[in-house]
Amino acid sequence: MNTGQMIMSMGAMVLFSTVMLRVNTSNLMNETIRDEAQYGVLATSIATSIIEEASSKSFDESSDSNAVSSLSELTPAGNLGPESGETYATFDDFDDYNGYTKRDSTMPSAVFDISCEVVYIHPSNIKVKYNSEYWHKKINVTVSSPFSQDTFRTSSIFSYWHFR
Repeated sequence: MNTGQMIMSMGAMVLFSTVMLRVNTSNLMNETIRDEAQYGVLATSIATSIIEEASSKSFDESSDSNAVSSLSELTPAGNLGPESGETYATFDDFDDYNGYTKRDSTMPSAVFDISCEVVYIHPSNIKVKYNSEYWHKKINVTVSSPFSQDTFRTSSIFSYWHFR
């Protein structure tokens, strides 16, 4: 093999190596994006499940078995959360989810950290925590994973309707 053929062979190897490096980098980026999307779908499903579960409960401890007609009958804003002795399995009203945290490792693909906050809100500004009892409560659910760069946050409003 002469010098010209050797230089052409080496140039072909460099070109081939560069192309392979770019193909492998693209594949790795695609896998990372796919994994992040899967974590996002799982986080969305977890948060939606928590919200649906909380919404299936009574609005308040006092509205569990009786109708409520006055704001003073509702749980004070500073006392939102599970009642004494209540655990996740025995949650019976919406605000029991306030302060609820869980590490979910039941899925084979990832571990998820879940946290919930329940606050009273006023219709005039639903983004701000209302420091008094009102007919509307908002649950904020946060789902994160050590395997994902993103943190998923979602909220839902639950209202109590009474008629005079």
